[in-house]
Amino acid sequence: MQYPELIPLDDYERPAGPAVNQLDNWYQSLRRKFLDRDSEVSVTERQLSKTSIESVRSFTDEPDCAYVFQTLDKAYLEWMNGAAVDDHLRLLVFPPCDRIKRVASWAKHNDIDVLEAPDRSELLSGDLAEPVIPDGDGPLVIPNLEDWFIRHRRGLRHIRGLLAALQNTSRLCLVSCSSWSWLYLKKSVNADLVLPAPESLAPFDAESLGNWLITLLFEKSGQPVIFRDHEDGKEVLRRDEDGTVSDNFMQQLADDSGGIPWIAWQLWRRSLRTAAEDDDNDDSQTANKDNHDAGDEQQQNSNDKRTVLWVVKSQPQTLPRGHERAACLVLQALLIHGSLPEQVLSAVLPSIGESNLVIALIRSGFVERHGDEIRCLASAYPVIWTSLTDSGMAMASF
Repeated sequence: MQYPELIPLDDYERPAGPAVNQLDNWYQSLRRKFLDRDSEVSVTERQLSKTSIESVRSFTDEPDCAYVFQTLDKAYLEWMNGAAVDDHLRLLVFPPCDRIKRVASWAKHNDIDVLEAPDRSELLSGDLAEPVIPDGDGPLVIPNLEDWFIRHRRGLRHIRGLLAALQNTSRLCLVSCSSWSWLYLKKSVNADLVLPAPESLAPFDAESLGNWLITLLFEKSGQPVIFRDHEDGKEVLRRDEDGTVSDNFMQQLADDSGGIPWIAWQLWRRSLRTAAEDDDNDDSQTANKDNHDAGDEQQQNSNDKRTVLWVVKSQPQTLPRGHERAACLVLQALLIHGSLPEQVLSAVLPSIGESNLVIALIRSGFVERHGDEIRCLASAYPVIWTSLTDSGMAMASF
């Protein structure tokens, strides 16, 4: 299966959804704004039944995206084995919400040295020794630059020291950071003057997403599964006679996720329902009835042997009303840093009552606690992206 490869960051274009869905989204947004804002109810992953997810093992744990390893192998291993002296630095700008730390995992998988970031709790202390690029003959990977700084007047010294060390080393170094941290580092410490032009993973379009999800099902599912649209009972995620998988749902999924596969996976998993869960939903009952009335008996008998999961269009999360601007500041700070302890989050924000906001954002499905840190949920990223765009904030490439 051929998946997208690396491209220059400047060439990244978010996939476009179906025009009819874009118009419908605009209408629904306008309707919510003027007619029924009081009726909005946020939908979080907690509202997905346990059986909906566990019915398909492919959607229990976030996939490591093996294609990413293959793409990095192709892009960087040859360079690491014979790069020119004047080509010793490479920069990979990675999508946000990367829970698995894929670049660091790839380096360790290939026995490549990794330079770990210092403990974040020490970045504001001023007691850290200056960063040093360790001696060595082999290449070095420095993943997740977002772990090397804090957006604070005392929190940038270490990242400046790291950039200076990179200027003075001849060792092959692959540096990676998230798209949001790169946006910030260019402005705060002129990182683009030190590091080369960045590359990024090419976005997944509808066809690539469909192929990838089908591959996950084939590799991990222990039983046949069929996905049907909740509204009309039509099958979703199936190959047409010409071998394509691109339908309106996949096009919308590619658009909503920005072409980022693990965000698309979270959105896809969040949309799954079992028939039992939808028993009280009139639309689902109608779709289920229509589905059984349609098609010939042979197709019905074939489908009876498969687990049927319904795909619904989940209602998007909504920011805490009356606190939208402050919520956007919290979400932007979390994206820039990847994740932050709550006490450090307070240090990078103006006084906006962030403690109460964090509780509200957790409750409405925007962020989660991971250990002692707060991070954005991948399933909320489309709404976060739209909210930050509408608020007029500077935006990352994806």
